[in-house]
Amino acid sequence: MKKPYNETWVNNLHIQNLSQIWLKKKLITQKQFEQITSDFPEYFYKPGFFVKTGLFLFTLLAGSFFSGFISLFFLENSTDKIFTVISLVCAVSFFFALEYAIKDRKLFHSGIDNALLYMAAMATLTPLFLTFEHLKIWQYCLIILIVNSVLLVRYADILIAFVSVAALYVMIASIIISIPQLKPFLPFCLMLISAVVYFFNRSDYGVYYAYCKIIVKIAALVIFYFGGNYYVVREGNALLSDLLIPIAPQIPFSVLFYILTTAIPISYIYLGLKNKDRILLITGLLTTAFSVFTYRYYFDIIPLEIMLVIAGFILIILSVFAIKHLKSPKFGISDEKDDSQNLVNLEAMIIAHQFGQSPAQDHLDFGGGDFGGGGAGNSY
Repeated sequence: MKKPYNETWVNNLHIQNLSQIWLKKKLITQKQFEQITSDFPEYFYKPGFFVKTGLFLFTLLAGSFFSGFISLFFLENSTDKIFTVISLVCAVSFFFALEYAIKDRKLFHSGIDNALLYMAAMATLTPLFLTFEHLKIWQYCLIILIVNSVLLVRYADILIAFVSVAALYVMIASIIISIPQLKPFLPFCLMLISAVVYFFNRSDYGVYYAYCKIIVKIAALVIFYFGGNYYVVREGNALLSDLLIPIAPQIPFSVLFYILTTAIPISYIYLGLKNKDRILLITGLLTTAFSVFTYRYYFDIIPLEIMLVIAGFILIILSVFAIKHLKSPKFGISDEKDDSQNLVNLEAMIIAHQFGQSPAQDHLDFGGGDFGGGGAGNSY
């Protein structure tokens, strides 16, 4: 499927951002950075955060006025069929405006195109929901998943990616809950689906889908943890059984879920440090905090205020120690911000293009100064 955003510009924007990081780390000079920017140009309109937010809200307001204006012509015949026609007209109009704005104004997730995309998606789903009434939850989720998957492939929007993943999990959970034989295995099924999603998400889909991959990865890690968390499983089991009591009854295989509540966060932290994966590490730290809450909820050993003081003190000491200890990298780990590189051999491609040389190896380590002046030394 042809992408509305210029993929060459998207790749060039990624190269420029990475080169700017290199410039801040003094791996390349200002002149080299300017040359890279010249050799890898992009012409997207990229407003600041506050301008982008204002454009997003203004576009939503304009879309609402447009929808209201269209509905004025059908006030006398307010039925589902009329509302379906209005939604289809709005959907076509929003998609046309979206494609035109991207092509003519060179937008790239600039607020306007995001708002138009969300309004177009809602206007597309509305007549589908009105046409297929009284469907089951998983069937509605399937419709959302199909529509959003097409939009995700074309526009690579992070909110569309999140809604798509959420629809997938809700659809699967709804199907499992409707089958009495599978209902007890819902946590394990969600963990299995998360593992499958995480596995396929590891594939290289290019820079165009880089941020969408991050959203899907985070969702898969979080749902995998929730599927094994003792608190979520126990309280969720009571909720599904319509047991409205202060403390949910004990669940089968409780020891297994106790182990998973502890083991999953530790595994995330270990793999995050081992593979230098910031997302895994942060997710592991956050899930560790939730695991502490889980045990604290069922085992009230010491008062909450004392536990918070102790935990805060320990975290401060660990943070200060880690910052000081990791000022210089230890075992490849540092407290310095590390931006991942999503293009294969990006260093070799930029420097070879810059200096007209052919890279001799797959991975280039800076610091020696022996490759086109890209290092920190003085030998060229």
